Amino acid sequence: MTKINKFAYWSHVTFFLTCSLLPNLSAAQPDFFFTPTADLPAATAAHTATVLNNSNILVTGGYGKLFGRLPVASNLIRIYDHKKMTWRIAQGQLIYGRIGHSAIRLANGKVIIAGGIGQDKNPVAALELFDPASEQSTLIGKISSPCLQPCLNLLPGGDSVMITGNTRRPEIIKKTESGYTVRPTKGICSAKHTNHAAVTLNNGSIILLGGRTKMIERFDPRTELFSASKARLPQLIDDQAAILLFNGKILLAGGQEIYSNQCLAQTWLYDPLKDTLSLGPVLNATAQKKRQPGASDIMAVDLFAGDPRRQGRTILLCGGEYDPGRDNHTPDVTLDSAWIYNAQTRQLTNVGPMLHPHDDFAAAYLPAQSDYARALIIAGHGPNDSFQSNCEVFHWRVYP
Repeated sequence: MTKINKFAYWSHVTFFLTCSLLPNLSAAQPDFFFTPTADLPAATAAHTATVLNNSNILVTGGYGKLFGRLPVASNLIRIYDHKKMTWRIAQGQLIYGRIGHSAIRLANGKVIIAGGIGQDKNPVAALELFDPASEQSTLIGKISSPCLQPCLNLLPGGDSVMITGNTRRPEIIKKTESGYTVRPTKGICSAKHTNHAAVTLNNGSIILLGGRTKMIERFDPRTELFSASKARLPQLIDDQAAILLFNGKILLAGGQEIYSNQCLAQTWLYDPLKDTLSLGPVLNATAQKKRQPGASDIMAVDLFAGDPRRQGRTILLCGGEYDPGRDNHTPDVTLDSAWIYNAQTRQLTNVGPMLHPHDDFAAAYLPAQSDYARALIIAGHGPNDSFQSNCEVFHWRVYP
């Protein structure tokens, strides 16, 4: 496997300029690279990205600036055409502008948008449903415990969702013949999970991990009860990335220790079957050519999410921030770091830097193209908390 070096960025640029003139050089293609794509309409941070049934990408809300100056909780809805590689603004808008919210696609292709804070800086309780067919958003109810960065997980059947975050009693958004209902789960969590991670297993169970607690808990959708795992996270951590692997284990990456505010360079593997937590490889973050000892707010993307044969085997980890801690007056650093985690070999490969640093951004799977698996990396904060509209595509060569 070719390893990237300090000249990687310019090598990739040269490669594309050359291949545009000499297509027969395709055999010399690199194993991985980043390319620019169309800018997101309006610079935005703390937005969501959801892959639709047609593989286009829906981006909702986020934090932006009206006329380039006035802070605003955006109600814009944008759609990325994965074939044309262009953005457009949807016909409809969110009913409530939101920052730091969450979104999830139902089995019927519609998307639930929940949580976050609004223009008044208060949590948004209203739930919205976006219909890609009409490109309109409608209200479907309210949640009792609105918060920033809730986790949304599909329940068996794909038309109901559990929402967790900042409460011991999560809620279920359930589709009925007349619309949607919102009700609390029968059981309660052992601890509040705030800025946590939640992963749905292949059997329908949902694992809640950390979020200002060391607790790991399992939700049984049949009984609606929670059970605490014996395994514990080693520290009080929030803002971790988490994703399900092909072997049923969960990869956890980075995060921020809540007392010191320091970011972590560690990955972990949680095995739900054995209820064990083990150390994974260390993240060697690279931001603006400077090595940093940790990263939080990382995005994790399964590069083969659309391929059942390869699903959960190759994970892109990218972006985020490094916070030097409460006792350090150095400003936060936005990261251009990127890694590939090979779940079969348990190896981590540094594939950065990205073309731009990204924090409070979004990322999503794109369908493979020309023998490359792909992921779209979308806007977010840049250096010095600047607002970005730039987007880029990561390409990972697929070998037979």
